[in-house]
Amino acid sequence: MFVVYLKVLLYEHACGGGFAESAVSPGILAEGFGMLRSCVVGFKAAGCEVVVVLAEELLRFNLLFEADCVVPVFSFSDAQQVILKACGEVDAVYVIAPETGGTLYALVKLVEQNGVSTFNSHSSVIGEISNKVNLYKKLKVNKIRTPKTLHVNCDAQNIRQSIVDVFSFPVIIKPVDGVGCGGLSFVENVLQVEDAVEKIAAEFDSENFIVQEYLKGDAISVSLLCTGTKILPISLNKQNVVLSAPKGVSCYVGGMVPFEHGKKQEAFQTAEAVVNCFSGLRGYVGVDLILTDVGSIVVDVNPRLTTSFIGLNRVAGFNFVDAIINATLNDILPSKPGFSGYACFSKVETPKFDVDFLDLLYSIPEIVSPPFPVYDSDVGCTLLSAEGNSLEQACYLLEEAKKYVLNIM
Repeated sequence: MFVVYLKVLLYEHACGGGFAESAVSPGILAEGFGMLRSCVVGFKAAGCEVVVVLAEELLRFNLLFEADCVVPVFSFSDAQQVILKACGEVDAVYVIAPETGGTLYALVKLVEQNGVSTFNSHSSVIGEISNKVNLYKKLKVNKIRTPKTLHVNCDAQNIRQSIVDVFSFPVIIKPVDGVGCGGLSFVENVLQVEDAVEKIAAEFDSENFIVQEYLKGDAISVSLLCTGTKILPISLNKQNVVLSAPKGVSCYVGGMVPFEHGKKQEAFQTAEAVVNCFSGLRGYVGVDLILTDVGSIVVDVNPRLTTSFIGLNRVAGFNFVDAIINATLNDILPSKPGFSGYACFSKVETPKFDVDFLDLLYSIPEIVSPPFPVYDSDVGCTLLSAEGNSLEQACYLLEEAKKYVLNIM
């Protein structure tokens, strides 16, 4: 699909100064850089001029960007000012940021208020979806299955009893507006409830949280392209998630794309029904589900780019970014969104290393994000992706790449 020449500003929160005043986890940085790097490649292939906002801390590394211009920032406030100034100089802006704390909503609204096009969903629907309590209420009204959910205030009396009255253990306790597995705890008994609540209060400065039933099944996501009026499911994606007790760290590890499953069409239909519940979802949208014995159950909706995009972008038989541009600006969806293979991708914890080692790591084709030696963490995190003619081959090549990286480090 031909795209008219555009000058585009890319802002990814982890890499663009969003955590400049605090330490970002190596895993979040790896996912963020992977999405940013993939987007730069896609926008350049679509014929766009690309401007990237980048934290000054990352400028000392060889990032292998094809961006036409990199704007350094020292803080999130700097980044907001850069975005505001760019609104008078670019044709469109793409914001890749979490919903937590209203971040994605505020940045997209800032761009909209300045009359510049975005490749994002409308800020109004981002705000509506970001609060999971509101999200589940809307889905329930539309007869879409979600986990049994209880909304609780951290200051409420008898929190333990409130949970026991509604659920059998184990349960999931997580923030109202968290993303990924941030602040999430797998709680096996009533004695762990207090630790789970304290974890959310410490990490999110939030007075509210939700409790959900634990569902057994396959954790998957559906990636969709939307124009605001038309919807096209693109891929079913396997999600590899680690659920930990309150004193551990729950995390999204990686995934496989495209993923074949006997309930694929059911998952696609459910994801389409979810998108139809909301006005203003555009571009790339992700819907997270659990495929259980009794059907597809929706656990989250992501009105933004997700990490699965990294794998999809490497095996799509079309320019995925091109398709996002056309969906948001031209009201056009791809006619035959096929794939040239399969991708397996995963975050891998590594030792912290010297910056001089980066060039060697970049020579490994499976490395999407190197383990940047930044901030105060004692470890690094790299994100690897391997592609093959089958999922089995892609997963085998990924495991070989993991071994090679860890051996040379």
